[in-house]
Amino acid sequence: MSEHQVYEFVALDRPLTAKQLVELRAISTRAEITPTRFWNEYHRGGLMADPAQLLLRYFDAHLYHSNWGDRWLMLRLPREGLDMKALKACFPARGPSTITVSGTSVLLDFQVGDEEPPDEDAPPASLAALVPLRTELQRGDLRGAYLAWLGAVQAGRVASSAKEPCVPEGLGTLSAAQQALVAWLRLDEDLLAAAAHGGKKHEDDSRAFRAWVRDLAPKDQMRWLLRAVDAPERPLGSELLRAFRAEHAPASHRPARTVHELQALMVAQQAERERAESARASAATAAAMRRLQRRLTALSRDVDGAWVRLEDRVAASEYDEAVKLAENLRALAARDDDLAGFAARFAALRGRQSRRRGFFDRWKLRD
Repeated sequence: MSEHQVYEFVALDRPLTAKQLVELRAISTRAEITPTRFWNEYHRGGLMADPAQLLLRYFDAHLYHSNWGDRWLMLRLPREGLDMKALKACFPARGPSTITVSGTSVLLDFQVGDEEPPDEDAPPASLAALVPLRTELQRGDLRGAYLAWLGAVQAGRVASSAKEPCVPEGLGTLSAAQQALVAWLRLDEDLLAAAAHGGKKHEDDSRAFRAWVRDLAPKDQMRWLLRAVDAPERPLGSELLRAFRAEHAPASHRPARTVHELQALMVAQQAERERAESARASAATAAAMRRLQRRLTALSRDVDGAWVRLEDRVAASEYDEAVKLAENLRALAARDDDLAGFAARFAALRGRQSRRRGFFDRWKLRD
């Protein structure tokens, strides 16, 4: 199997300078490089630079994936204003995902614990789908970080007696980017359901946020305005929202669960899901059988006419419709214990329409 690796970096807060573009071109002569993006694929060898260092120096987000299953997502965030205690709690020392503080930046590296063979039917990885996680984290939405902790639990990197970090609200209603991260980390759906069990829904706080901004004291409003003046490239809206959410964070009345308790709940969730799926499958099968019986009852009122319509469709080369009608006639014969009669009439049809091989080939494949 030939190698295939893809490296993608994007600059979000500010475009690359002309000098930085020259520096990046020195690293790769083949990469697609623009003021906001670096992209390259390799079929032999790899990137001749440390992705983490490139991210810290030039970019804000990085995605890597290969055709043998390796993958990682890196996000660089400004350290100022982040709840570092809450963030660090979501990235256990044993990984697989990690958090690194470098100067004024925080580097989050999301990785899968146990690599699996790549799914050939899975769509290609998309950095565009995952990048909104960065803004969400900057706004104080820690669901993406909590998903990294769940990945560590799934990979067996967290002791069974360890307690979960503070559970953010809304785990049952993830954003599109968070759903993409679930797929990226290959999180077990039952583990995620267990984590979300009993949690609060993520409520829209936009109106309360607007009211909070309007009610800020004049000196606080001026302080925020001066921050925008001093650093116009800063995401002021995200910083304001993070400050609001930190001030209005709802008190959690649910005690932190241990990994062992979470895993036990996951087993219960799996059993419940399988029971529900089995019930839905049984209901769907019963409904399909009722529909079939209604069709067969209608067909039984004029069996001879149905055979005439079948031969007309075969003669007109309407093979797909003919096969469906023949299937219903056979099912009716099976219901009425007359398969021998069906076989005799079908053999007679074959004799009269032997040149219509398209129909008989389809019938053979259907069997």
